Amino acid sequence: METYFGFVRTPNDAIKLFEACRLGLLPRVQRRLSEKERQAIRSGSVFVWDEREAGMRRWTDGKSWSASRVSGSFLTYREMEGKRGNGFGGSRRGAGKTPDSGRGSDEDQDDGEPDGYRYKADGLMKQSFSITTSTGQHLHLISYFSRGPQDLTTPTNDSNLRNVVPAKGMYPE
Repeated sequence: METYFGFVRTPNDAIKLFEACRLGLLPRVQRRLSEKERQAIRSGSVFVWDEREAGMRRWTDGKSWSASRVSGSFLTYREMEGKRGNGFGGSRRGAGKTPDSGRGSDEDQDDGEPDGYRYKADGLMKQSFSITTSTGQHLHLISYFSRGPQDLTTPTNDSNLRNVVPAKGMYPE
């Protein structure tokens, strides 16, 4: 179910993956991940989807994440200990949320380490990148990686994607 296995370092890496999906060279996610697929997420897992095609706007993976941090063109999250809904830090989880944001989205997490939530030792990092194409497609990319030095291939340096050149004017700056 992964779209790609590697490290998305730059917006150009993300756009190369969007284009490879548009050309049919890589698969886009068509639905939410099953529990088994969620458990298979590892450092290097990358998922790309089109909002309309997949029928989803937000990504859910069953993991607990820190508040987002802007890192260049990406939103970045750190994996937290515990799991939503198990009473661990549950007393404040919905406080101050709008009805729409309380649906368990991974992108609406509290800041810091509230009510006993701690960063997971050796937990994953998650980064998110979204773009609207010139044809009105809402494309999203989620990638997972471990903290520290990366020995994963980036899409820009992947020989299998060497000939993938984004269509002129398709992806806004």
